[in-house]
Amino acid sequence: MAKSVAKKSTKKPVVVKVIKTRKPNALHDKLIKLFSRPNGATITDVGNAGFKYSAIAALKIAERRGYKVNVKKQPGELTCYFAKKA
Repeated sequence: MAKSVAKKSTKKPVVVKVIKTRKPNALHDKLIKLFSRPNGATITDVGNAGFKYSAIAALKIAERRGYKVNVKKQPGELTCYFAKKA
């Protein structure tokens, strides 16, 4: 009698990545609201919001959330930081 040869499965098991949902950060939301104002935000506004790091670091937070960021410096005026939904 002939032996039956069973085929081994060559399929790899499917890996399902579970994306963790983060709880919204109130400070980050406040910073994005400041940057999305028509006049933008200055370094003083960012400091008064409670962010103790540089304004550029705050702009990177907005960038990671999908906003297009911009910095404008007029001669004799404060630097303004802007973020618009991309």
